[in-house]
Amino acid sequence: MTPCECAVADCLLCEARLLSGLAEQQVCSVPGLILRELRAPGEFLFHQGGPSRHLYVLKAGYVKLAAALPDGREQVLGIGVEGNLLGFEGFSQEVFPYSAQALTPVHVCGVRRTDMTRILTGNPKVTLDVLRVLNAELERSKALIMDLGLRTAPERVASFLLSLLPPGRTWERELPLPLKRREIAEMLGLREETVSRVIAGLRRERVIRTRQGKVQILDFARLRSQAGFSPAEVPESRFATA
Repeated sequence: MTPCECAVADCLLCEARLLSGLAEQQVCSVPGLILRELRAPGEFLFHQGGPSRHLYVLKAGYVKLAAALPDGREQVLGIGVEGNLLGFEGFSQEVFPYSAQALTPVHVCGVRRTDMTRILTGNPKVTLDVLRVLNAELERSKALIMDLGLRTAPERVASFLLSLLPPGRTWERELPLPLKRREIAEMLGLREETVSRVIAGLRRERVIRTRQGKVQILDFARLRSQAGFSPAEVPESRFATA
């Protein structure tokens, strides 16, 4: 068989099991089904209110998810990390409800919304996979509401730092800290000074190390404890979408 042009065996969409109900031949039979795109820092994957023609899986990099408020202010909703799904909230709508902007060099795999709709119509297994993914997204939203409503300032900041970890990746490596303190504060419902104070405290206690827009977790167990997780909890699962 001729190799698939979209290299489906190496595509994160399949790794995320979105197309696990299809044979490789079925995926390859749709020309251009899997799209691969690169974005430089500052570039947008899509804009709030723009037509939701594609759905994306973030293969590498960090993306800021934000919505414009009626008064012109921007509300940061979260950060997309490697392995996250982007734009699926617009699956049943004609437009995206928020914007997605690259914070670092970004690599995404995408599928046209019309193609995904056609696949879902004829493949119940894929439909169940998508429902599973959407349920995970709902759990992430509920976790953020809990952070804002119940967690203390130190717990919110620690939870945010844990959210920078791509699902399933080791915590020892240095990670981008792609948001300004002000943006982190707005997302967490805190004052900028509070965020700076908590991060400085974590540095002083050698829980984390920061330098020039980077952060490294030095004591994963203590950061988990600071975020309010019990020993039995695996915090990455709160932020995974697949």
